[in-house]
Amino acid sequence: MLVVDSEGIGALDQESSHDSRIFAMTILVSSCFLYNSVGSIDETAIDNLSLVVNLTKNIQIHTKQDDKEPDYEDFARYFPSFYWVVRDFSLQLLDSEGEPISSKEYLERALAPQKGFSDQIENKNRIRRLISSFFPEKDCFTMVRPLTNEEGLQNLEKYDFSQLRPEFVDQMMSLRKQILTKIRPKQINGQTLDGSMFLGLIQSYIRSINEGSCPTISNAWTYVCQSQCIKAMEESIALYETQMKENLRDRLPLSIQDLKAIHVEAKQSALTNFRHKAVGDEVAPYEEELRKKIKSRFQNTKQENENECSVMLTFINSEELIFSYIN
Repeated sequence: MLVVDSEGIGALDQESSHDSRIFAMTILVSSCFLYNSVGSIDETAIDNLSLVVNLTKNIQIHTKQDDKEPDYEDFARYFPSFYWVVRDFSLQLLDSEGEPISSKEYLERALAPQKGFSDQIENKNRIRRLISSFFPEKDCFTMVRPLTNEEGLQNLEKYDFSQLRPEFVDQMMSLRKQILTKIRPKQINGQTLDGSMFLGLIQSYIRSINEGSCPTISNAWTYVCQSQCIKAMEESIALYETQMKENLRDRLPLSIQDLKAIHVEAKQSALTNFRHKAVGDEVAPYEEELRKKIKSRFQNTKQENENECSVMLTFINSEELIFSYIN
């Protein structure tokens, strides 16, 4: 599990587009996104999440040439689970009738549409609607202050767990347990990413952002698939060569039947390895290239075997000539 602490939003020394790019990048690479704020989930807190409105402007699912207009559900397929962590929370979690509610219910109530038809209400409801649409899997955790004195809060790193408020420790451990229980590997189009694939995805996104364009999920995934197929092809060729060398060591020359049998076994191992590691919808051209490379290497091996046969035949003929001369 990789934990990334991203830059927050609202930096005074950065332009507004900077926050949008950081927010979009964090959403794109996460399988679990933790957003934290202070106090409570009120109108100000929700307004601070207005960056969600610009996600469709800063993230593309398909290239413009694909001529596909994605809806919110399409984005939700690629977005992470969403945890809103409310720090320094001092309110009681109660409904309008004074009955206790969970922190998740507290979030759902805060995201419920507000009544009214004014432009201001519509803008507020749009943020609520997008959060609910983009992140169907979401939860909320409220956490009290870890200490009650201000001086201690300024030097929090000097305190042990045992010195923090028990309620805070319980809430923190509950959040930790929830994340570790529900965390899942990063996936694209149902494919779980390994380390190299994940890094390739990040590189593709960063390249797009640094070039001033929107990161496109389909382009990034194509780049990852191509890189993975090339890597799988190179590994499979190396596997074929290794297996051939091990099975032919000190055995040449062989009959063509025996040589082909060893080749077929090594070829099958290479193809199985390739099919296991290659990903994407355009695997076939890379497999065909792999077959051509294996065939080329087998031709070289056949030539080597023929050369060994020729040497052996020359040696045998020489032995026969010597034997005939002696006699």
